[in-house]
Amino acid sequence: DPTSLEASCIGGNVAMNAGGKKAVLWGTALDNLAWWRMVDPQGNWLEVTRVGHNMGKIHDVDVARFELRWYAPRQLAADGSMRGEPIRSESLDIPGSRFRKVGLGKDVTDKFLAGLPGVQKEGCDGLITSARWVLHKMPGHIRTVCLEFFGQPKDAVPSIVEIKNYLDSLTRAAAAGGPDAPPRVLLAGLEHLDERYLRAVGYTTKSRRGGLPKMVLFGDIVGDDDAAVARATSEVVRLANGRSGEGFIAVSPEARKTFWLDRSRTAAIARHTNAFKINEDVVIPLPRMGEYTDGIERINIELSTRNKLRLLDELLPLFEGEIALGKTDDVDLQRRSADELVAERTRQAVELIAATRARWQFLLENIDRPLAQLRELLAAVGLAALQPLAQERLAADPQATLFLLLQDRSIRVSWKTEVREPLARILQGQAFVPLLKRCDETHKRVLRSRVFVALHMHAGDGNVHTNLPVNSDDYGMLKEAEAAVARIMALARSLDGVISGEHGIGITKLDYLTDAEMANYWAYKQKVDPEGRFNRGKLMKGGNLDNAYTPSFNLMGHESLIMEQTAIGEISHDIKDCLRCGKCKPVCSTHV
Repeated sequence: DPTSLEASCIGGNVAMNAGGKKAVLWGTALDNLAWWRMVDPQGNWLEVTRVGHNMGKIHDVDVARFELRWYAPRQLAADGSMRGEPIRSESLDIPGSRFRKVGLGKDVTDKFLAGLPGVQKEGCDGLITSARWVLHKMPGHIRTVCLEFFGQPKDAVPSIVEIKNYLDSLTRAAAAGGPDAPPRVLLAGLEHLDERYLRAVGYTTKSRRGGLPKMVLFGDIVGDDDAAVARATSEVVRLANGRSGEGFIAVSPEARKTFWLDRSRTAAIARHTNAFKINEDVVIPLPRMGEYTDGIERINIELSTRNKLRLLDELLPLFEGEIALGKTDDVDLQRRSADELVAERTRQAVELIAATRARWQFLLENIDRPLAQLRELLAAVGLAALQPLAQERLAADPQATLFLLLQDRSIRVSWKTEVREPLARILQGQAFVPLLKRCDETHKRVLRSRVFVALHMHAGDGNVHTNLPVNSDDYGMLKEAEAAVARIMALARSLDGVISGEHGIGITKLDYLTDAEMANYWAYKQKVDPEGRFNRGKLMKGGNLDNAYTPSFNLMGHESLIMEQTAIGEISHDIKDCLRCGKCKPVCSTHV
């Protein structure tokens, strides 16, 4: 499923065990490999053949058999075939359950993979030169469904499981055969965008409700019988209706393409950071996906609140010491001394900031505490109006925590309504325009460093792309994002998930695998490539981010001793809108 067709290569697909949007239907690269050829670390040819391919997902078989044959370099003929007998041969019988963690649609964390050469090794045991694939034919009838959910994500996410279970039941019924077997209907893709992604791609809501949905699912439902596909699609919409969702169905190729356009623009999430982002992927068991989205929202609320607390800390110095006033004909300044007026206004501003800081700090420190313990404390931090709501929530759920009120935005940590608007009232008049402007500039600068996590996923197989846009010249922001990634990886593992389903391990995720998990791969690497000829040091101890360096164009503009500042500026300007989509053309048509 080469979704990134323009940037995809055969060797990369095999070495990474690549997946994509259609993996929910046909599996990843490994599921569809029939044969591949590679150069091993000794310079010999190695051909691997899948014996008795089940033409389906590899984890569905009891045992997958592979034949390995090595040939000397000169045995390759001009027509691409091998001449003569192999210099060595071997068979591998691997239990199907070994290829990915049970219950997951994707899993590329097992680098050893029972010693199967080439696949999932990230280029560390040889150079893959060619492959032979199983090709599938898409059924003749396709409908694309767009499902918009307006309730809380934790209530909407279970619809993914319900939709997949329903369509899987149709597939099983058709496969059972017999005179009463229904026509085959399949889920060919199910993609998810969260609210942050919808905002980034400029999503236009299809529902008449207006406003932005909390999440959207795009799905392709396919089959050989048009009426059966239509019935299944209608049932999927009905399932969404039961989760505060609305469904829209596209039948024509043009309408279907329009539905999928928003999904193709996901790189826009990092537009504000010039396309720089930490791009992670994890795989979560579908029944636990709601817990994962809750966990990510918990992290986002904390990151946002910490950023706003830093803002308040940086606002305070603006009201200390001598304050320069703007020119004014303010009558107050004619009647009273400027010093007296400034002292009064700054006292009010400082009190506002202090009270707001105490409230936000209270929310941050108590986010996981039960509401029952906090109800009487809300008044002390200016949240007395929320006590009836807290009581109502406790009546419905005695175990409810403060997080729930922050998650559904019953409580908001808002710069605009809690700080900016009151400050504007306090600092009325032309005399205070420069001070208010400095407050806005401080807000803009601190906001630039705010870290957040956005989700989109191959929802059918639980593969979640978890992205954190960051500014490459902001060291503090990078470190904060790095800490958030560590929490995300721990969250994924705590839910019986894995830390990668598509992107691999490389240098960025090696720290999140234990020595015990890597031991078999390290032994394999030592056996087949003791001299480290392929990707020396990669996936080995010490092959993490400690010695990695990513240049920032913002820094290069100041530090370059090789090129003129103007040249660096021109390059930076040329690439500033690049979304790293991998579809480069002489004239970019992706971001314009």
